[in-house]
Amino acid sequence: MERFEPTIKLQHADSRGEIYSISLPGDQELMLLHSKAGSLRGGHSHSVDEVVVVLMGGLRYYKKIAGGVLITDLHAGETSFTPAGQVHLGGFLEEDTWLIERKIGARKEEWKNDVEYKPYRDRVVANAAS
Repeated sequence: MERFEPTIKLQHADSRGEIYSISLPGDQELMLLHSKAGSLRGGHSHSVDEVVVVLMGGLRYYKKIAGGVLITDLHAGETSFTPAGQVHLGGFLEEDTWLIERKIGARKEEWKNDVEYKPYRDRVVANAAS
């Protein structure tokens, strides 16, 4: 069996921080996010389940639920599971917050079709522009 060598690639960078992809065997990947305090990311849902692991820093995670919004603060070492179809938004609480996103059981092309939630996306876009 041939040895797999993962690669890391910068996918996006702006005033909020950077997003990297890390390749995994079987055409899968992890996303490594670096975000600055006060920045927002997300505002969408995915067609597959997702797990977030905070490596350092802090994140306020907003998830749309029936009848409202679930708000959870996550810090280094904490995780959050988001089922397919659940709208979520991350607000970063600390400078140099690093986290890993993992789409569960999906190849890269199977989860790239995010469904945007306009009220959250409008906040993300306005935040990125400021």
